[in-house]
Amino acid sequence: MRIRYLATILALATMPLLGCGESASTDQPDAFVPAGPFELEGSWLYLGPWDGEHTLTFSNTSATYTDIGGTWSSTWKLQNFDNDAHHFQIAFEAGDGTYIPTGAQLSGSYDLNAVILTVQLADGLGSYPPMRSPGSCTEGESSPIDNCRLYMKQN
Repeated sequence: MRIRYLATILALATMPLLGCGESASTDQPDAFVPAGPFELEGSWLYLGPWDGEHTLTFSNTSATYTDIGGTWSSTWKLQNFDNDAHHFQIAFEAGDGTYIPTGAQLSGSYDLNAVILTVQLADGLGSYPPMRSPGSCTEGESSPIDNCRLYMKQN
């Protein structure tokens, strides 16, 4: 009887580890299971148009903006991404100095053309900004596009 009781206890204790039972639920709002690698993973060098020189480094779980001169940086949690729709969402984690971008949660739309990346950000997670001018942060007669940045892929 003791062996059967012990076997039952061990089976119940290991169910969550095997993906069985209630505690293995993935219905948590903070849970993020990527569909695959984020296509923007790696380091990107800022090309312009208005902010100071910096890099943007994406992993499958984070985005880090770092000033080339070392005076500021910001780290963001990559909450969601969709390679097919060219969208991502980030939430602020930490920052030093007068960093960019600003906000608590941002939605981004992007266009990737070979090694040139255009990113347009919007406050909040409600909707994604439309990509207004891929490969440029101006439209019309040099009208600047708010919260738009150009990057080049680094090796």
